[in-house]
Amino acid sequence: MLVNSFLKIKLIAIVSLALTTITIANIIGSYLVLPGRLAEKKIVIIKSGSSTHKISIILEQDGIIQHRILFEFISKLYGFYKPLKSGEYEFTKAISPYQVLTKLASGKSVVHRLTIAEGQTVSEIITKINAEDRLFGQINLNIPEGYLMPSTYFYTYGDLREKIIDEMRRGMSKALDSVMLKLKEDSPLKTRKDVLIFASIVEKEAGNEKERPLIAGVFINRLRKGIKLQADPTVIYAVTEGKYKLNRALSRADLQIDSKYNTYKIVGLPPGPISCPGVASLEASVLPAKTDALYFVVDGSGGHNFSSTLQEHNMHVQRFRQRVKEQEIKK
Repeated sequence: MLVNSFLKIKLIAIVSLALTTITIANIIGSYLVLPGRLAEKKIVIIKSGSSTHKISIILEQDGIIQHRILFEFISKLYGFYKPLKSGEYEFTKAISPYQVLTKLASGKSVVHRLTIAEGQTVSEIITKINAEDRLFGQINLNIPEGYLMPSTYFYTYGDLREKIIDEMRRGMSKALDSVMLKLKEDSPLKTRKDVLIFASIVEKEAGNEKERPLIAGVFINRLRKGIKLQADPTVIYAVTEGKYKLNRALSRADLQIDSKYNTYKIVGLPPGPISCPGVASLEASVLPAKTDALYFVVDGSGGHNFSSTLQEHNMHVQRFRQRVKEQEIKK
């Protein structure tokens, strides 16, 4: 009799435990798949080293999840299978707890876009990269002027700043390798450095995409004839050393500055690049337009007027000055 009673009690306990387990499993299952109450998408940063407890608190505070203790319990169990990772995550409207878990376990952070414009100096590029607060680490590399490729780069929270710099250096090296294959034997440009220096000047002078080959053609003609390049951007670089923008017009005194970058005083190329040129300017440097032009001056509408004689050039200069004067009167 006592044995039968004991067996009944044991059976009841087993059944009760089974029912309780099923009930808990149903509760957890329903909790995991039901849509959450997040009203609109939200981006949350989970810092490296955050515990499951800390992550749960952050998610609850930001309205991503409810029932933090339950979520934390499930997360710890889930973590034995797939640990939650740090990163920057975008959670969509009404995201379920299970979707939150899988997203955190995937480690797929928000991807950011960093666009570096053609013609920026190394100093300007480093300043821009340092301003990206989702990138980590210091840039300790010694980067010569011109050797970073302007382009659009992608990164995620926690990536290293020097990783972006390395990618930019490889990009420029690859681009130079490619254009050097197109360099003509009779070009006055002979080395990779020559091409990079020349392209950096073309980049700063070109008013628009179509003009790059023409600008390059003019400078190639001047190099062939031993005529000074007289490129204003090189003088600007001589003044600023590429460390800041010159927010004024060049003066007569600037044009007389004693510098190897002052192409109003030296013949040939300056000793180094004055900016980081893009692919289009590199291409134009090795494949310049065939032209007899030796001069150009801005036309006041985003482009330039090109001339093969000094007389014609002076006429374009006068027209431009007259246009500027008329615009100042209208103001």
